[in-house]
Amino acid sequence: MSSDNVNNVIGDLFSRLSVRELKDFLRERGAHVSGNRPELIQRARGIEKLGTRTLTEIKLNDEENRIKREGELFVTPFGENIPKPTQLKGCWDENLSKVPHFRQEDLYNYLVLNRNRTFDKENMNAKKQLKAKVFYQDRHVHSVRYHEISAKCSHCYIRAKVIPSLPTDNKKKDYEAWACLSKMTGMVHGAGCDCTAGYVMF
Repeated sequence: MSSDNVNNVIGDLFSRLSVRELKDFLRERGAHVSGNRPELIQRARGIEKLGTRTLTEIKLNDEENRIKREGELFVTPFGENIPKPTQLKGCWDENLSKVPHFRQEDLYNYLVLNRNRTFDKENMNAKKQLKAKVFYQDRHVHSVRYHEISAKCSHCYIRAKVIPSLPTDNKKKDYEAWACLSKMTGMVHGAGCDCTAGYVMF
């Protein structure tokens, strides 16, 4: 069956639906449900042609991707399974001389160019997050600590508390952010924060 014939069949299906059924179809895909019946049919046909998934399907897919990404986040490029920073209760060192040397270019590559940070493998292009340097200079970042994870581990953690740049309803005064760096190169393997944006697991 040609694509034109398929479209005709789909069009016939929508023309048989009631207004309520058309609105349910649109609502499930996050589309507007206003308008008369011909407008609803036209909108439904357009959404079907675009292959728009339902909100439930998108939510399930996002959760699967989140779990997958979280699994990748706590495995180093050498295949070492590392604990989450919240699982490391002791041995957070205030001596920051142990922090691996890293360049601003390393942070730029991770925040802007790294395709592993996103589910669709597109560049994150998170240039706004480069303001972190300004926040650090303005003392928004404090209580910086280092953890080697283990003597044999190729990577380490750095965590810090961050004062929100804008007032929030969060009862916690400060956010907790962390990054996982290679001890040898200083390259960022992963990072996260307990703020709302951080739940996506940078």
